[in-house]
Amino acid sequence: MAGLGQQQVSGEAPLAQPAGPLAAVASLRPLLASLTAGVICGLLVVVFSISDAALLFNGVLSGYVAVGIGLCLFSSAVLAAVIAFSSSHPGMVGLSQEVTVVTLAVIAASMHAAMDGLRSEREMLVTIVVAIGLATSFTGLCLLALGVFRLGRLIRFIPYPVIGGFLAGMGWLIVQGAFGVILGTVPTLENLGMLVEPANIAKWAPATLFACVLAAIARRDGSALSLPVAIAAALALFHCLAWALGLPPSHLQAQGWVFDLPMEGRVWPPFTENPLSSVDWSVIWAEAPKVMAMVVVTAASVLLASSGIELSLRRDIDLDRELRAAGLANVFAGSGGGAAGFQGLGLSLLGHKLGGDYRLVGIVVSVVCVATLLFGSALLTYVPIPLFGGLLLWIGISLLYDWLVEAFFKMRRREYLIILLILLVIAAVGFLEGVLVGLISAAVLFTLDYSRVEIVKYAATGDTFHSSVERGEADRRVLTSQGRQTLILRLQGFVFFGTAHRLQKLVRARLQDADQAKLRFLLLDCRSLTGLDSSAVLSFIKIGQLAERSGATVVATNLPARIGHLLANGGFRPGSGLPLRSFEEFDRALEWCEERLLDDVAGARPPAQEDCIEGLLDRALGGPQAAAVMLSYLERMVLSPDATLMHQGEVSSDLFFVECGRVSVQIETPEGIGVRLRTMGAGTIVGEIAFYLDQCRSASVISDTDAVVWRLSRDSLARMKAEAPDIASAFHEHLVRLLATRVTQTTSLIRSLAD
Repeated sequence: MAGLGQQQVSGEAPLAQPAGPLAAVASLRPLLASLTAGVICGLLVVVFSISDAALLFNGVLSGYVAVGIGLCLFSSAVLAAVIAFSSSHPGMVGLSQEVTVVTLAVIAASMHAAMDGLRSEREMLVTIVVAIGLATSFTGLCLLALGVFRLGRLIRFIPYPVIGGFLAGMGWLIVQGAFGVILGTVPTLENLGMLVEPANIAKWAPATLFACVLAAIARRDGSALSLPVAIAAALALFHCLAWALGLPPSHLQAQGWVFDLPMEGRVWPPFTENPLSSVDWSVIWAEAPKVMAMVVVTAASVLLASSGIELSLRRDIDLDRELRAAGLANVFAGSGGGAAGFQGLGLSLLGHKLGGDYRLVGIVVSVVCVATLLFGSALLTYVPIPLFGGLLLWIGISLLYDWLVEAFFKMRRREYLIILLILLVIAAVGFLEGVLVGLISAAVLFTLDYSRVEIVKYAATGDTFHSSVERGEADRRVLTSQGRQTLILRLQGFVFFGTAHRLQKLVRARLQDADQAKLRFLLLDCRSLTGLDSSAVLSFIKIGQLAERSGATVVATNLPARIGHLLANGGFRPGSGLPLRSFEEFDRALEWCEERLLDDVAGARPPAQEDCIEGLLDRALGGPQAAAVMLSYLERMVLSPDATLMHQGEVSSDLFFVECGRVSVQIETPEGIGVRLRTMGAGTIVGEIAFYLDQCRSASVISDTDAVVWRLSRDSLARMKAEAPDIASAFHEHLVRLLATRVTQTTSLIRSLAD
């Protein structure tokens, strides 16, 4: 239903407003809708409060039910008013709730048993009422603290199917409660036959028909007054039929068509004098554990109900504000001995469907409760029970339709089964049990789903994935041919018992694969790990043991401090007897592996003299004569460690050949910190990109060691083009091949990561 309140928050430009009397009627619609919703919800709150009172004082305490009615009505009046003013949703309705009253009933019965025979009836009643008020106020203080410290976000960790199952369960409970209101007895499997009795059919059939009419009107007519008009028409029709049949109010009450409630005597306040002098405080303190349990249940219920309203209304609700609102309301309600409560999901949705998205709804609900306290049950004698039942059936069936029918086409089947499971448990066992089973089921489903997430973000080998060290052609050939002895695994996510074994299985398969080169280094990049459990620690140790038996070395990098601490405590650390090395940076670790591979094949590498400038130019240009010609255009430079060869941002006017030593390319951050990008060794060329693009240097070049470099200036290259064009052309071809090789290596790396 698109009520007037929804139109106001939509942000759309209003249509042209009617003038004259029609404009006056239109301006009264929100007021009329809110008053109607408030009166209807208020009457329902009265009925529920009286029902809660019967639950609160049952068994041996049933003689105090009138006092219980007063306490629950007072509590609902306070809860409705305070929550109306302080809730983040203006149409929120608060009332005493069965889930909290059950705990208070257990407390009351336990206290009565402890005092029976030791205290007078009045002293027992005083102690029980004071205990109820203290428990309610303490619960309110705890809810208030949760809201102040912004712990409402905890509900965001509850999976969506659990919220859906909660709403479906609430729909079932509302439907069940509707039949309880209509028939006077909640239908169960044991008494299900009562539904087909003619007298009962005459009651629930018109209520069901009324619910269907309301649903049809809400779906087809967006007017805020259509539903109140329909309710008024049903009320008028009922009394017209009663008048035509000559049925007096007493007969209607006797036959269960209107309410006949036990409201004899004064119901509130329960005492006219100060009751504290008669309280048995020791008995109250003994019930503290049950009060703490009620706090937990109430906090969870507030969050679930508020989140359910948020989903049903499709609007944001401030959960922390709802905790504060419920907390403040319970503090005030407890001061008068009231029973604890919170936001009512069903009644808030009913008020919304009736167009009452205003704080006036809660105020009217509070007024109805206060009027009932003052004037008894006279207000309810004119409202037919099937009308109440039809309203509740409409809300309950709407929730069931949303989460059993529509959700079937929107959710994965496993998640939908969780909703069904929660609904069945709520229907067969209880509300809290259903939510608990749902949380456990969702946790199991999450574990199964998360265990399918690949812990290895990508896998690569050293023949395609190289460190940032730019090496000469001979070293590159060695690393390309021997690089498959290095396996690189980048890990991600949370490693636990569901994923750790798969990592161990992957490593074992690679170590035992006879069709591939013998694995020398297993490089684990842990920068994307978020955590691990004890099973994962054991798997890492087993991986180290597998590597030890195969003659491989495990190299761990980028270990977060917390994860590194857990692994070290578990025995996965250097010095523990396992072949393990640890590096803070991945690039340094990969460079270390490459150096070991190059050292192992040092005999197959070109002699050192071929790495002189003449040898480098010879291989680049295709002959010693061309090398000698080009050498005449170069300028030799000797660098000491930490010398700056190029400055970031300066105009590029030359490039350099590295004959020996090592230099690093680094960028300067705004904070003045140098970040290494690449390291260039013998046989490499530095600065060619900016040189050819005629741009400013994008990075600085710093010598790491003593180094010898040869400079080719832009002027020298121009002279070489004029004087030795063949040599200049061969040099350009060499640079093209060099850049093409880099592109090919990058493409191979991307392809390997995509596989």
